[in-house]
Amino acid sequence: MLTEAGYSPVSIIVGEATFKQTLSVSDVENIRRKLKSKGFGIAEKNNEKITVKIHAAICEYLNKVANGEDIPQKLSDYLSETLHQSYYQLSRRFTQTAGLTIEKYFICLRMEMAKELLMHDELSISQIAWQLGYSTQQIFSTQFKKETGKTPGEYRLKPVPQRIHWDKLLWQHFKQNA
Repeated sequence: MLTEAGYSPVSIIVGEATFKQTLSVSDVENIRRKLKSKGFGIAEKNNEKITVKIHAAICEYLNKVANGEDIPQKLSDYLSETLHQSYYQLSRRFTQTAGLTIEKYFICLRMEMAKELLMHDELSISQIAWQLGYSTQQIFSTQFKKETGKTPGEYRLKPVPQRIHWDKLLWQHFKQNA
């Protein structure tokens, strides 16, 4: 989207684009309009910037869990280490900005990933539970039903159409459900 608009970012990671040149006020406004037309925005306040970084770190953590990487730490420790702040500070800022806790947001993202895996129908429910870091299928199934109103088996038979890929979801998608 940025290159289509004539901008050449040096790097783009979730929530952050770096440019070689300094952007003018009109460039920033043009980018803001383009992002808004696609349902995005520019994080300008410090809490918004931290929240975007927390989102990126949570997605990174969930990817590592799903890919079977050995992660010896809890999400809270991972976030503190990755973002160089205490979990208390991160949690407080995230909740203020996003309107839900980091834990609830992580559960929501995990459930969205579970829905994708259930729709692909390549793994058993117990394999999905294990891949998402649950210690048992029962714990996974109980949480899935609590969050979606359906068991994983019921969801697999009648998935909800037109979903947003889990790592493209932001806290705004879940705020009203918190």
